Amino acid sequence: MTKKLFFSLLIAALALASAPLLFAQPAGVQDELEYKRNDNVPNQRGGVAVRPLDPPQQGVRNVDRNVGISINYDDGVANMAPTVTSNSYGNQFNTGNGGPVKSYSVSTMNFFMTTASGTDNVFVSVFGMVNGTTAPVLTSVSVASTPGAFATHTFATPIAGTGTFLAGVWYTGGDVPGLGTGTAGGQGHHGMRINDIVGTGFTLIPGVNALVGVSTAFVPVELQSFSISDN
Repeated sequence: MTKKLFFSLLIAALALASAPLLFAQPAGVQDELEYKRNDNVPNQRGGVAVRPLDPPQQGVRNVDRNVGISINYDDGVANMAPTVTSNSYGNQFNTGNGGPVKSYSVSTMNFFMTTASGTDNVFVSVFGMVNGTTAPVLTSVSVASTPGAFATHTFATPIAGTGTFLAGVWYTGGDVPGLGTGTAGGQGHHGMRINDIVGTGFTLIPGVNALVGVSTAFVPVELQSFSISDN
């Protein structure tokens, strides 16, 4: 055996003996390699764990308000006549569908005239909340009507406000709004009169409803609270 052949066989034997050491790693080293390799996987999430948000907590809903209702206190029968001229005869709207009026947006008004002297000369008015015997005039417009029949007026811009309100028709000359002693839906009597021009002299009329109704939107209020935890 030549010297060159001997060293070649020796190198080959050493290579075969050390091969397992090149490919096999101790358990601890292998685990560390796996751990580091997983940290480098594309799109792997890291850092603080993501926690789902707590469900929203439902707040208190104001059940006293209604959406888009018509309020009519009368039974549609006119059996009385007003007595004080230059007053607006109508109703104090403080309840609707069994609940108190807390806010409103009056879009239309319906009314009954027993007599009317002509067209475009019947004044319908809406007043805000009464303070003592006065109430602010929110609108007063001249509209057409038909004697002995109900008429409906749609306001160009809904009349909005908070609290109770008044709506009525000006009684003067030959323009006579209808009044009645009947009620509808067990809602009682809400008849009133007030000076149509300056909103003074507010007076409730016991046992009477004016044949005046409104369509209004009572906007419900819903509050929700959301909690976010950083734990």
